[in-house]
Amino acid sequence: MASMQEKSILCSIKPTVSLLVGDHKHDFFSGCKMFDVTFPNIINPEIGEICFQNFYVAQLTIRAKFRSADLNGQTGTLKWRTCVRKMQLMPNAHTEDGSHDYFTLNRKHFNFDIVNLSTLRFILHQPSPVWKDFKLEDIRFYRSPQVSKSTGLPYWLTEEQTEEKAKDKQKLQGLPDLDMLSANLQALWSMAEEVSDNQSTVPLGRYEVDGCYDINLLSYT
Repeated sequence: MASMQEKSILCSIKPTVSLLVGDHKHDFFSGCKMFDVTFPNIINPEIGEICFQNFYVAQLTIRAKFRSADLNGQTGTLKWRTCVRKMQLMPNAHTEDGSHDYFTLNRKHFNFDIVNLSTLRFILHQPSPVWKDFKLEDIRFYRSPQVSKSTGLPYWLTEEQTEEKAKDKQKLQGLPDLDMLSANLQALWSMAEEVSDNQSTVPLGRYEVDGCYDINLLSYT
């Protein structure tokens, strides 16, 4: 799940509408709703995670509208593709299980990487007539998590010492001998400790020479 300190992507979530079967005079409950999400202030947004809380949605389908690239690498026409198809949110549409759970969808749930995005369309399925309403709440979008590069010690300083590896180290040009480097560091540390122990604690006068002031060091005001 995305870090709590990571800022979610700004988006515009349009009102949820119910899909009806037939004309307006003979409306039939289809058990299907949908809403669109756009990202008006972001150029070519990339979605890595989608977080939300369920409210009696049995299955979820997400379609993405994006600009495809043509053969020359230029931005092509807008196309719709299904990135999540009928994901089960409630094990049984007629029971409470999963009806209020929190979900996090990431790349392992997507059929493809969501990049160069224009619109996301959420299609909500609830075939059971038991529930009066169904929807998604607290919807948040996050970018793809960045993989941090390791800045640890090089392998030749951390691997276990063997004769073969020691020979390999000698082949590395521009690197000092580790045993000699360690000995020199120990000697330097010892010298620093000795100087510290022999340091005088007697305060030094700023202008005194043998208990007297040097007239050349004094200034007249």
